[in-house]
Amino acid sequence: MTKRIALALTLCALSAPFWAFDLPKPAGLPVPANLPKPTAEITNFQLQAISLRDVTFLVDLAVKNPYPVALSFGGMTLAFTVEGAKVFTASSQGGFTVPANGEKTNEFTVTLAYEGIIKLVADYTSRDWLTTVIDGTLVIPLPKMIGLPDSITFTYSLTRKIPAIKPQVALLDFSVLPPSREQIAEAIARSGRKADPDRALGVFKDVLEGRAAPAPVIDPADLDVPLTVRFAIGIRNEAKGPLSFDKLGYAVSVNGESLVLGESAEIVKEPDGSRVTIDNVFSSAKLSREVRSLFSAREGTFEVKGKALIKLPDEIRKDPVPLDFDEAGSFSLK
Repeated sequence: MTKRIALALTLCALSAPFWAFDLPKPAGLPVPANLPKPTAEITNFQLQAISLRDVTFLVDLAVKNPYPVALSFGGMTLAFTVEGAKVFTASSQGGFTVPANGEKTNEFTVTLAYEGIIKLVADYTSRDWLTTVIDGTLVIPLPKMIGLPDSITFTYSLTRKIPAIKPQVALLDFSVLPPSREQIAEAIARSGRKADPDRALGVFKDVLEGRAAPAPVIDPADLDVPLTVRFAIGIRNEAKGPLSFDKLGYAVSVNGESLVLGESAEIVKEPDGSRVTIDNVFSSAKLSREVRSLFSAREGTFEVKGKALIKLPDEIRKDPVPLDFDEAGSFSLK
């Protein structure tokens, strides 16, 4: 079972050693030398995914239970330190139950936001990588048996670097080309409506140029006419962490209305980020009142959901790391 835990700050990853600790002696009771002890192992601890705002790590925690009764525990307490500053402590992460005389591995994720780290690291924007240390404590309650203490404790420390990211996302050079007379005529014929294609073309041009037609012969939203939209998504990193990719999957909305989705490999890599060029088509049926106001006001709002793969150094992860983001803002027309 995978549990997603959204925390406030950032994490690093490294496989942990195998632990088997001596049981403390309970007061007044001898502990037999051959008394079995639980063991715990972090079998996998890696960067699973990254966004422009946070980083997510995958943890596999394996516990062996030598007793004839099940062992249940709430999970680990994690303390995060970034560049020497303690930034967050969280408890009860990754708890589960291990069956009697059995072994079980639980997989869970931890997501930490960059926002808190930016506040603590004074020279954050000059950094490319951030050293993060995770100190963890795992307490497993033991069964009530003669010679056993109430619980056993495991401790560990993990260190890894993560990229420094402070993003700015912009929608640039937005424009929509008017359709041809032939495209409009075909759409009118398919709709079964009666309208003059030339006058209808004038209506489309009025809408796209932000002018109100005095007596429109047809509403563009009543037709299915392909409209070509061109713009660029600028993704800039104000810090120095690497933020480049070869292609971007995207879904773009303007003024709260879904407009286009697709994938683009037209990417110009810049010193502080990337510029992704989009050339796509949407239907005139999407020319709602909200979308039309974009052309009359010559400005609007946007939301961009993106998916890509970025390559980090092999010591962090050998295969590319998924990058997912959801960013919003305002923009102006050319």
